[in-house]
Amino acid sequence: MERFKVSGQELRDFYKENIVLGKVFTDIENDLRSTNQVVCRYIVNGLEINETEEARFATVPLEQIDTLEYLTENSRDLTSIVLKGWIDALPELIQSTENLAKRMRVQGLSGLLKPIHDLVQNCEFLIDSTMTVKEMMGDQFLVSSPVDWFKAEQASKNTVLQALRALENKDFVLLADVLEYDLNNVLQMWLDHLRVLEKSLNGEYTGSHIHSEQTGSHPVDRKRLAN
Repeated sequence: MERFKVSGQELRDFYKENIVLGKVFTDIENDLRSTNQVVCRYIVNGLEINETEEARFATVPLEQIDTLEYLTENSRDLTSIVLKGWIDALPELIQSTENLAKRMRVQGLSGLLKPIHDLVQNCEFLIDSTMTVKEMMGDQFLVSSPVDWFKAEQASKNTVLQALRALENKDFVLLADVLEYDLNNVLQMWLDHLRVLEKSLNGEYTGSHIHSEQTGSHPVDRKRLAN
């Protein structure tokens, strides 16, 4: 992980106008993407902000900025960690989904609301994680990606919605079918996709390849700090 720092005056000198901080965030992230780096954290005027706070700070004008620091990480390293985590977890999630569907056919929804809720949360987290992987890899990766991201994302969301509708209608027979067949097919699809993506990152995939990174320069003269 690397840490960089620029002063508010340097930002104002570079942009020549009193833009909002969100523009700086966007420029930094776009520039980092060309070298397979992502921002892990921003520190504004000495205050560390989390991802949910970025939208609020994005509206702050540069005239209010004394310092901006940001920590970066190699996107492929982060992507590999995410991929490995889900590749390890998905077989267990698939088995748990099948077991839950079988229990539901025997006992209905009685005593299963929490496991169902946990399953839906895990699936939503999976979708969010895969979309994060897509964003980290950037447009260049998407062109050569072996995964049809749009189709996979839509299939995932549609299946989760089917499950939620069946749950709202207390139709445990339909819900069990959705879990055992539709949802498990989606989970298996993602397991297959993520395995291919892992091979792509490691240069082992024989189909479409991820192209090498481009060169680029940061929009402002940043100062690297000691880790």
